Amino acid sequence: MTYGDRTRGETTKADGAYLEMRNQILRGVLEPGSRVDYVQLSASLGVSITPLREALRRLEADHLVIRNAHRDVVVAPLSREEASELVAVRQELDLLAARLAAAQMTQDELAAARKLVASQDEEEALRYLREAGIPVAVGGMLSVSRAFHRMVYCGSHNQVLIQYRDAISTRTERYVIMARQISTVPPEAYRLMHEKLLAALEARDAAAATDIMRAHYRELDLNFADVIFGQSTQRP
Repeated sequence: MTYGDRTRGETTKADGAYLEMRNQILRGVLEPGSRVDYVQLSASLGVSITPLREALRRLEADHLVIRNAHRDVVVAPLSREEASELVAVRQELDLLAARLAAAQMTQDELAAARKLVASQDEEEALRYLREAGIPVAVGGMLSVSRAFHRMVYCGSHNQVLIQYRDAISTRTERYVIMARQISTVPPEAYRLMHEKLLAALEARDAAAATDIMRAHYRELDLNFADVIFGQSTQRP
């Protein structure tokens, strides 16, 4: 059995169960809305019920599983409403992060981001995310893009923003992985947009950085609600 990507060092049985179940949920192996079978999962993961319950509590905190009215644990369903709300909040946080990072990002942070964008090194991106304690789905979204965006919002040096942005990344990952499978945007387009954003940050141009981040959402299918469910006909 594989436990998925570890965050740091050795994992406990509960850590392993959490990472493996998280990976299966993100990849759709455990389908949205499906009931969690404790006995079957315990056997397939090779753990007892106690670490399995601890793993489920962590997944519930990640909004990946929920308890229904009958107290059964089910994989959280996907919905346009949740996706749209997550996109709206994530975009506003990213716009704020770009504006703040233009003023606060250090030269070392800019150099690290520049190195990642130039190399497009997936292994380096995974290493950065693991060292930050970010669990990563095996075979999931492109790690370079996720790592770069985390470098930007960490460059805001606003701890509240970083905390909320990390949390929303975890909650949106299922949607992002699904959208990436549907989207026809070529990988090179992401690198070019990242280079533009990085150039604005290096120039300390907050207005340009904010505009480029807004274009990032508009041009690269980052509105995963529309990509997955189709464009809404409702007017704001």
